[in-house]
Amino acid sequence: MEARDGTRAEALDGLVEQGVIDRGQADAVAAALESAAGRPGTRIRWAEVLGYVGGGLVLAAVGTFVATAWDVLELGVRVTLLVVVAAALAAAGFGMAGGPALLRRSAETVPARRRLGGALFGLAALSTAFAVAEAAEGALSYESVPSPTTLASAAGLVVALTAYVLLRSAPGLVAAWGMSAFLIGYGVEEVVYELVGSNSGSAYSSDGWQVAFTAAGAGLVLLGAAMIALAVVGVLREQGTAVGLGAVTAYAGALMLETPMDYVAELAVAAGLFTLFALWRSASRGPGAALVFGVLAATVAVPRLVWELTDGEVSAAGVLLVAGAVLLVASAVGLRLRRRVAAQPPLPRAEPDAP
Repeated sequence: MEARDGTRAEALDGLVEQGVIDRGQADAVAAALESAAGRPGTRIRWAEVLGYVGGGLVLAAVGTFVATAWDVLELGVRVTLLVVVAAALAAAGFGMAGGPALLRRSAETVPARRRLGGALFGLAALSTAFAVAEAAEGALSYESVPSPTTLASAAGLVVALTAYVLLRSAPGLVAAWGMSAFLIGYGVEEVVYELVGSNSGSAYSSDGWQVAFTAAGAGLVLLGAAMIALAVVGVLREQGTAVGLGAVTAYAGALMLETPMDYVAELAVAAGLFTLFALWRSASRGPGAALVFGVLAATVAVPRLVWELTDGEVSAAGVLLVAGAVLLVASAVGLRLRRRVAAQPPLPRAEPDAP
């Protein structure tokens, strides 16, 4: 390496002496070559693969232990074990992402380290949620509000959001999304049922559950819309991932609404995604994700609406025909919008979309 660097320096000095480049340009070329030579390239990819394999083996070992000896352990031992696993995963993620430099924000984390660190932080959030669920199930009754699932989701969300603030990554975003979706889905439903379910005078009220289910669906629609909005303004770095997760969350929430609000909300989600794609001038992956999920939402929503309006009298072939027609129309509209967007000069992107 030293011999090669010496030959490179001699060549650059020769070009300077010949007047081909000046000393400043020679220094810039030398710095660029040194930076390119120092890039990890394929070695980092293999290191990343080995990291995922090692993590998978550890999880397989933990899963095997849980399946064979979990019931034998006492509650305190189970909770302690999960807390220790969460702490170890968080420490590993912190070290993988750069250690103290992560707190100082002194340099941009290498993408491979960011992905590995984000995955480890996400597993730490999941382990934290399991620990809180175990502890809550031992301390609370079955009918308690909030339930152990809600408390576990809240604890996991705190860890996931903290990790995402430290290290923005796609795995970290997925972990925060999953915890927030569970928190809203379970938390809103049980709180609303606690407020309205007892009005019937019985322990179980189907009407109360329908109201609670609809409220949870509305909460998920708002969560999905919030994720998409945060992606548009650039708060969420992984814009394509955020738009996709937000679209799935909003559409799932729309399905939970009471009829006919569910059909209206489904079509609104599809129309909103198409509109977002048409108006969002960005070089990120966000507009493309909005187009893809808009097409999927329209393809599912319109046949469902046709089935409802005809009271299920349309045959399965008819539903498939409608779905195929909607898919073709939505794809044609999407291609036309993409050509229109491509014809416009793109706005500069402040931050690159994370892998």
